Amino acid sequence: MDPATREWFNSHDAEISDEPLPLRDDLEDQRHYECIEGNDHIYEPTIQGHILPSNEKPKPRSSSDSAQTQEAVRGIQRNRFSEYLPGRHGIPPPPLPPRGPLHRAQPAENQGAIPRFNRSRTECMDVWNIFLEDTPQGSTKTLASLSSSVSQLMSCYKHTEEHNTGRVWARLSYIHPALLQQVEVTVSVATDWGHHQLPFPAPVNQTVASVIDKAFNLLDLPRSTNGRYVLKLCNSEEYLHNEELLGMHETIQTYCKFNNIVPLRLLHINDFRHGLARDGEDDLRPCQLLLFLRSGSFFNVSSVSLREILSDFNKEVENFMKRQASLNVPAIVGCIRTMINLLYGVSTQELEDAIGMINRINPFPMSPEDKSQCETAILTLHKAVEKLLHIFFDNFQSDFRPLGVKNNPPICDIEEANDILQFNVAALYKLQPAWMSYECFCVYCDLLYVNTKICESGISDNISPKLALHGNKIQCNRLMVFPIQLKNIPYECMLRFRLMGSKKGKNPELLCWAVLPLFSHGCLLTGTVLLSMSTLPEHTAPPSPALTDAHREPAGTLIQLDFSHKFEWIIHRPCALPGSPIVHKSCVDVQNKMREVSMSKHCLCFLTPNEKAFLWSKRYCADKENTFLHLLLGGVEEWNPASLTEIYTVVDNWAIHLPEEALFLLSDNFHDKTVRKAAVHYFAQIPDSELESFLPQLVQALRSEWELDGPLVMLLLERSVKNIRIAQQLFWFLEDAHNDRLYQSWFSKVQAALRHCCGHTLRKELENEVRLVSLLTQVADEVRQADKSKRKTILNKEKCKIEDFFHTGRTCCLALDPAVHITGVDLEACKFYNSNAAPLGLSFVCSDPLANKVSVICKTGDNLRQDMLVLQIVRMMDRVWLQEGLDMQMVTYKCLSTGRTEGLIEVVPDAVTLGKIQQEWGLSGTMRDDTLEKWFHMLNRTQEDYEKAVTNFIHSCAGWCVATFILGICDRHNDNIMLKNTGHMFHIDFGKIFGDAQKFGTFKRDRSPFIFSSEMCHFITCGRKKPQRMHLFVDLCCQAYNAIRGRSALILSLLELMLPSVMPEVKSKSVLQFVQNNLRPQDTDLKATSFFTKKIEESLKCVFVKIMFMTHTFAQGKKSGGVNSEGGGPSSSTNIQGVVVQKHSTDAKQVIFELRIDIDDGYTLKNMTYAELELIHKRIQKLFVNSALPPFPSRLQIPFTASRKMSLLNKYFQQLFDGPCRGNEYVCTLFTDGPEAAQQTLDKETCAQIQLDVRYEDCKLSVLIKHLKNIVSSDSDIYVVTRLRPDPLLCSKRKTKMGRNNGNPTFNELIEYDVPANAVHGMVLEITVKSKKKFVGATSFKLEEHVLNKEQWFPLNNCEV
Repeated sequence: MDPATREWFNSHDAEISDEPLPLRDDLEDQRHYECIEGNDHIYEPTIQGHILPSNEKPKPRSSSDSAQTQEAVRGIQRNRFSEYLPGRHGIPPPPLPPRGPLHRAQPAENQGAIPRFNRSRTECMDVWNIFLEDTPQGSTKTLASLSSSVSQLMSCYKHTEEHNTGRVWARLSYIHPALLQQVEVTVSVATDWGHHQLPFPAPVNQTVASVIDKAFNLLDLPRSTNGRYVLKLCNSEEYLHNEELLGMHETIQTYCKFNNIVPLRLLHINDFRHGLARDGEDDLRPCQLLLFLRSGSFFNVSSVSLREILSDFNKEVENFMKRQASLNVPAIVGCIRTMINLLYGVSTQELEDAIGMINRINPFPMSPEDKSQCETAILTLHKAVEKLLHIFFDNFQSDFRPLGVKNNPPICDIEEANDILQFNVAALYKLQPAWMSYECFCVYCDLLYVNTKICESGISDNISPKLALHGNKIQCNRLMVFPIQLKNIPYECMLRFRLMGSKKGKNPELLCWAVLPLFSHGCLLTGTVLLSMSTLPEHTAPPSPALTDAHREPAGTLIQLDFSHKFEWIIHRPCALPGSPIVHKSCVDVQNKMREVSMSKHCLCFLTPNEKAFLWSKRYCADKENTFLHLLLGGVEEWNPASLTEIYTVVDNWAIHLPEEALFLLSDNFHDKTVRKAAVHYFAQIPDSELESFLPQLVQALRSEWELDGPLVMLLLERSVKNIRIAQQLFWFLEDAHNDRLYQSWFSKVQAALRHCCGHTLRKELENEVRLVSLLTQVADEVRQADKSKRKTILNKEKCKIEDFFHTGRTCCLALDPAVHITGVDLEACKFYNSNAAPLGLSFVCSDPLANKVSVICKTGDNLRQDMLVLQIVRMMDRVWLQEGLDMQMVTYKCLSTGRTEGLIEVVPDAVTLGKIQQEWGLSGTMRDDTLEKWFHMLNRTQEDYEKAVTNFIHSCAGWCVATFILGICDRHNDNIMLKNTGHMFHIDFGKIFGDAQKFGTFKRDRSPFIFSSEMCHFITCGRKKPQRMHLFVDLCCQAYNAIRGRSALILSLLELMLPSVMPEVKSKSVLQFVQNNLRPQDTDLKATSFFTKKIEESLKCVFVKIMFMTHTFAQGKKSGGVNSEGGGPSSSTNIQGVVVQKHSTDAKQVIFELRIDIDDGYTLKNMTYAELELIHKRIQKLFVNSALPPFPSRLQIPFTASRKMSLLNKYFQQLFDGPCRGNEYVCTLFTDGPEAAQQTLDKETCAQIQLDVRYEDCKLSVLIKHLKNIVSSDSDIYVVTRLRPDPLLCSKRKTKMGRNNGNPTFNELIEYDVPANAVHGMVLEITVKSKKKFVGATSFKLEEHVLNKEQWFPLNNCEV
């Protein structure tokens, strides 16, 4: 009965109501009734009603349902309910209460009207009534437990806490301190919400608070004595941390990278806008997660319908008991059948037996014995109905359930359980009509621990389809027995059920399947379990409770299981033993063997069974120096309770210091809750900015969590409460994960908890983001699916819908970044890109008046999860490099998958594709080598800017070469490589990864290890004028490669946790093997350096790269728009602004032109001949795109007199300096110093040198021949010969390959000698450089401490050693 109805009944007199009055505890104090002594034991309140207490212990249930029912009936007949009613035989009625003296009257002022309590004539009938109660927290124990945990979490974080600022704080990126030294950035600070800005330089190694103090001093502003001030970025709603260094903020690092001015706004802490904080209303709101669950995540039958049926049932039963006649038995049975249909046809054998009992009631007038049996039948029916309701709502989620608590068996520790595992497959429901053609069904059951069978499968076969009742239910009653004691079963075991169909002469076919954890909420399964069986392809990953949650919705075929136990078996996990498990150090050979196995095979799937067993057998001498914890635990043979103490001792004493260690433990290889809790403990210690970078993997790790309120879920919720950025990203990751049909129920519950934790303001913000993303994807999809000729018309029509979203004053944050708050869209900037997917380009207006517009791409038809994963790993590589002090100038962009084939991509401003640059020369542009050199000269007008662009290109190109090689990124045509005028290069579009190259028929398009083309080499070396820059590029590549190799486990752990996600190229563990092979963790740094240098040479010599560029350009056709030729920065005040020929004169048959060269601070005069001016034009042609330059006046133009020449030259100069040459420093040098003086020459060093890296380790001398420079030889084909003296056997001679056509060759070849430890010091290494025809140079040195284990340049002498 709902509360409103109950209140109405309570307000009416019982004499005119059939409902019983509720029991009241205050009646005894008011003394309206007198106590009855002596017979208190007669009426004992229980859930079923008033039943005489029995001293008999409950007997264990029989395995047979019919025997169980008969036993229950006999028990009821022995203690008939009618015997306890007044006037029945067996026990006399209770005595009448004695009539004592009346109570003394109270004073008038204290005397009130005491109402007369009329006893209900139907009070004894309340035992037959069944009521429902609302459960907004969830009807199942799983969701109710999550609701309770979330409520407890929120009680610890009130809205008044300091963390609840409602602001998006800037992400921190802790880099090597050396990268912050002597680095300044220009900040432009505006006060309050004004438009005026004050620029000033700020060192990045000072705190934000210092910048605030400097701003106050420069602006001469008074400080408020109340509160503090903060700095907000104008381009977003992102706030800097006052106590952190300016350069530790990721956004500031990006501004420094591009040498941009940082626009900031100085605000008082109380002068915030667009707050997303929680308030007092959120603290008072109870946790009702069902309000936030998606439709379909719970049983959605109306509680009103079920209440009406139960009300009818209650009335019919009451009428039946009053009249003592069977006239309304069909009505009672009809109510039950209607209720069963509402409950998806689920019934129990007890209920069916009870229906049979009531149907057999004699319709004629009953004798006292018949009436007694009638009451017994009604009581049995009542218990069966109530039990069915409890079973159904214990298994399937709903917002209501039957009132009352079901009876549970007594609790006992499972260590005392000697019984074997057995349960009953009771019934199957809702079989598909097409399955009725099978001859028989069988149910296979496996007992699994992480996909490993604990014992032989159980089979219940020969289930005939003919047993189906109207195709709805098959009563199976098949006993499943597993020969393993309950106390020996691992606590994370799963049961896997497969329903198979058999036809004559054919193998059984899998029809549907389900999984079920054997232990849940700290105890063994007991009672009746209902599971909906899935017809989707069976999941290959180890099953977990997250997968079971998908079977907790009444849909499809149901399987009913009965777990009958005498006790409720609870588990108590053992504790780790005190002290370290390492009792001794093993010998060197064992240590080396452990290190060899572990460091070359970081993933558990790479180890053989023997290697796993070997590592676990050496657990008493294992440490971080020789193995990983996940590899050690991978060798555990059995995870039964008896082994857990030793396992937990190892885990408890193993300190986890790196994220890869924790990530491996959160993979689906480990289900043990204690092990996973140790991994979660690591992430609980790291800062938010670091945790945020692992969110995609942590969301996927939720698949293997054992409980919804487990440590990982609660950690993510706790961090979301304290950090809006984490909350928003977690929301969208869960939104995307919801597309996985097998786990969507599990993820939706976590997302519901997150939405509750966010508070109503942030929750509304997220809802607006969802609406906007849905609208964008709808428009983008309509444009993509339209004919190419109609796409522009469709876009013009549909883009108004986006504008309407903001018309009502609605604003929201961008799903890509919660710090970007947008208020509108620039309709004129809306466009679609010319590609197969035709992504939609959008430009949004931000809320801050000083903010730039934010450009975003909305893409449909492609899976962006791969792009997210690749970009995440590249960012992780960049973080490793920065922590090592290696700044590779990497550029990445934000990418968010919002659905299976849709998502948003950030647009990097001022970036252009390599294909667009090459198209300036037409189709032949892809075959040229000078395209990049000319393009960068056009956009960088000063020599300083140009040299900086070259340096940035060298670093960024090296970083992306390493990243694309390790991840096997393919489809690298010239439209997937982008460049900025600052020299930064980066890659886009990662649809083909891990070596899955596209093909033209059988022709493999991607044939080079990575993209490093001849035009890139030409740009780096300035057309081979500065070949030593190639040394820097190679060294950077090898340093970056070795730095990532040192963290190979991190890259592999990121990938392993993403294997279960739905990605086209990330499907199997072969992906891990591919990356492992490219990382080569088993190699030394010197071997890896030599290996990667060969890959650079292989890429540089690959002619198929240019062929691929050309074919792609030809297929795409001519693109609209040209390359931006505007300079990347303001012109220098000393650079040229224009040239005018003022006059001419003749001198010895030569015409001399007097030039006025204008610069910003004045002008200068210069005399030049026509030939010199023509030479200047040729020099300019080498630096600029020909299409951007005007034609030089030809000698063939007639008449070509001096006056005519002067006129044509002035016209030429005007066009030249109206174009790209205005303000260019190199062009200024050509005119002021002359073309010959401006010709750049290489300042060569007089001494030829060779760079070596000599190391000695484990009785092996390793010599890495790195580079040669300043080699002057007529024969440029050079090689190096080494000898180790003394060499009495003349066997130490080694030589490198030939370095061709290069006076500064790079070798990076490794030469190794086996040298005993007692003989290495004092030996002499001789190095000789030769060509095919003659000797070039030589050097020698003793192997001493100052030479070993370091890189050095050695001068080459002109005589042989």
